[in-house]
Amino acid sequence: MTEFVDQIRVRVLGALDDLAQARAAGDDYRIQIHTGELESFARLAAENDLRVPELEPFRAA
Repeated sequence: MTEFVDQIRVRVLGALDDLAQARAAGDDYRIQIHTGELESFARLAAENDLRVPELEPFRAA
């Protein structure tokens, strides 16, 4: 499971970086895309009982 967790973390960090770049550029479309991607990662983490602190802002209410 550690490889799975490592891959999730790598992809989450990449998506967070992409989101930051989209926000800096004011690109609303890319912001929506990367926010959706992070919300999907948050669901995946929750379904697998993974704690990924970076995903807390993207968890469903």
